[in-house]
Order: sequence, then C-alpha cells, then structure tokens
Amino acid sequence: MLKILKAKGAVFGNPILRPELRQEARKKIGDTGLLDHLLKHMAGKVAPGGAERFRRRHNADGAMEYWLENADLVSIRREAGVQDPYWTPPLGWKPGDSPTQDPVCAKELKRLKQEMAQMKR
Repeated sequence: MLKILKAKGAVFGNPILRPELRQEARKKIGDTGLLDHLLKHMAGKVAPGGAERFRRRHNADGAMEYWLENADLVSIRREAGVQDPYWTPPLGWKPGDSPTQDPVCAKELKRLKQEMAQMKR
C-alpha cells in the first residue's frame, strides 16, 4: 500500500480514490478479504519507516480517498491546539503561531500594530 500511495503521489491535496488503490493493490495481494481489511484498518497507522501516516476520509462526493501525511502532524496538531484531524500547517507556520491565521497576514498585522503604536506617541 505504501509503495502504491508513494508512486501515485497521494498526499492531502492529491488523494487516491479507493477503487484505484484497491485495483493497484490487487495486483500484489490476491486475498480480497485481506485487502479490504487493510483498506479499512490502515487509516491513522504509521507506515513502515515511521515517517508517514496512512490517512483516509470520505470526500464531498461520498467516495473514500486515501493519502499519506507526515507522521509528526498528529503531535503538531496537538501542540497547536487544533482539533481538526485534517488540518495541515500553512507554508511558513511555526509552533507558537496561530493555527487559524495565515503567517503572511499575521506578519502584516504585526507590522501594522507597530506602526499604529508609533503614531499614537
């Protein structure tokens, strides 16, 4: 499964649908019962090597989709206080930053606050 997801480039923004993943895995796993069991229970598990985690969810059309994410995202979400299991930090985000605010906007707001403080003096 890991090799297939990596080969297809399955990440949060580019997941692979269940039928496609199942069809590819079927070439290597002959037991369909085992295959369906793996597809159902691999979600949330850390992949061999410990660097990635298997993820799955129903998309807006109701189809199951699978992808890989960084295994550390669970602890990053916990540290940031984010409850959403699908939240991914925006580009430039660092621990301590607001999880809901774009870092570029946060930087601009900080600069504006400093300018306003100088104008008040």
